[in-house]
Amino acid sequence: MLVLTGTPADADAAALTQLAEGYLQQRADMLTTTRPTARAATARVRATRSMTAQVQDDLAALVEKGKRYKDVDGGYTKAQVDVEVTDTSVTGQSATLRLTERTRLYLPFTPQEVADGAPEYEELSVPHTVKFTQGSDGAWLLSSDKADTDGGPTPTTQVSDVDATDGTDDGGGKAEEDEVSKDAASGTAPLPGSSDDSGDKPEVRSS
Repeated sequence: MLVLTGTPADADAAALTQLAEGYLQQRADMLTTTRPTARAATARVRATRSMTAQVQDDLAALVEKGKRYKDVDGGYTKAQVDVEVTDTSVTGQSATLRLTERTRLYLPFTPQEVADGAPEYEELSVPHTVKFTQGSDGAWLLSSDKADTDGGPTPTTQVSDVDATDGTDDGGGKAEEDEVSKDAASGTAPLPGSSDDSGDKPEVRSS
């Protein structure tokens, strides 16, 4: 559990980091074979109305993406997300975090198979700029998330145009102007040989 201590600015930064990490964890969870429903996962993300619509659409698309991975080779059994915040800016009722998402997507190999050389997980590193708006009750709400994709293949936890088309439309509308689609790739560490939209997994790393 995250305990907020120190100055109000420190508390804001800690709360924003917790919100961002929880949101990215929900995205990664949708790719796993033990995922919640997209609607239930969306309800766990505190966001503005328009961003909630974007989140719901993205999570539904990630569910379909996870199903394709399962059909190919068993999919992912669980996800673990950590974030490293590189910059925090809070001005009035607006805040921006620049962070790096570090995600491990665990593969369906037994401990013995891993010991014999099978990869335990796929590891991703994706920079994000995440923005928040403070509501009338003082609570911070996610208002946009832009992954720094830098022209490479689409990271597993992001949504391409093809993924979005395949996802279920739950009635969500467009997000605010800032809230871009996740249709470009990670500029960080998509693993070599990763594929954009074909449903093939990127190369994985063993622990």
